Amino acid sequence: MLPFKKFSDPSEINEISALDKNKQINLAQGLCDFPAPPEIKKSSSLAIEENFNMYSPTEGIIELRTTIAKKLRDFNQLIVDPITQLLVTHGATGAFVCATMALFNFGDEVILFEPFYLNHKEILEFHGVHVKGISIQLENFYFCFDELQSQISKKTRGIVICNPSNPCGKVFSKDELLKIGEIARKNKLWVISDEIYEYITYPGYSHISFASLQNHQDFTVTISGFSKTYQITGWRLGYATAPSNVIKKMTAIQDLLYVCAPTPLQQGIIEALNLPDIYYISLRHSYLLKRDFMIDALIKMGFTLSIPQGACYIFADCSKFFDDDEEATSKILRHAHVALTPGRNFYFNKRLRKCRLRFCYAVEQNKLQQAIYQMQCYFSSMSQ
Repeated sequence: MLPFKKFSDPSEINEISALDKNKQINLAQGLCDFPAPPEIKKSSSLAIEENFNMYSPTEGIIELRTTIAKKLRDFNQLIVDPITQLLVTHGATGAFVCATMALFNFGDEVILFEPFYLNHKEILEFHGVHVKGISIQLENFYFCFDELQSQISKKTRGIVICNPSNPCGKVFSKDELLKIGEIARKNKLWVISDEIYEYITYPGYSHISFASLQNHQDFTVTISGFSKTYQITGWRLGYATAPSNVIKKMTAIQDLLYVCAPTPLQQGIIEALNLPDIYYISLRHSYLLKRDFMIDALIKMGFTLSIPQGACYIFADCSKFFDDDEEATSKILRHAHVALTPGRNFYFNKRLRKCRLRFCYAVEQNKLQQAIYQMQCYFSSMSQ
């Protein structure tokens, strides 16, 4: 028998997303349904026409790795060797799988910040890693460093940071990242920093890469990708940077599991990373408008929530209307035709977090407006 957790059913988020798309608006999953930048589409299409069809190096084509290294230097303040410290992966998820298998063994412990990204927990548990949680208080996004230290045992091997956070939208401050680094260094722990939403932050908050601080780079795997930034979630392209010995292990794992990332699509990403700064300014502004629209509408409907500092999700309390989140998602889907994610998916003790819903606003503005209108109609009918 294989020494990892067996899954018999697809995730609830994917089940919701698989429902009839003609009858519902999907705010359950971070699909990013905007058009990709034309430069990316043109470059990838040209690569296909020019027969870039063969396997590329498992590490990724060198032109792309060199371009990613430049981006890491300029945006993340990280100096990496594109030859030995970079791996182009099958999305950020593929990078996380490879990092998990490279760093941890069956029976090890890893700490997540709760509410957590469900796939982080599921992937770790799938590989036989025991997962613990550190609570983020949703009222102010505070967490306790003493609690973090108290969760570390002789079996603990790592900490996972999702920054900005999915699902709650927390952006970790420099002081918080420094203190996490002190604890990790003291206890000889690896840190996996998932930074897929790094370009989506809001006024007053800036993204800081964990590995850019002090000597954090020595014990960190930094993961990111292109899905959310360039609206190409279906392309499945990401990357990881880490010390060369870790990247060597991750590369061997990727070669076994995936062989390589899609060759012609890698060509398109080179163009993406050469887009001007105005692209990223416009991206943040677009998400800010959507965030503020959703916050205003949800509060007027009666939801309570904390304002996201980054990413593209709102984690809202629905206890004014429902007794638990599964009832809420079922009824909102049935009567308002809007798909949402139950908050319990992001907690260890699901019963204690039974009245929260995650709203994803990475969709076109007209869909957000229609979703709010349909929900308003449903809640209005409930009060009559």
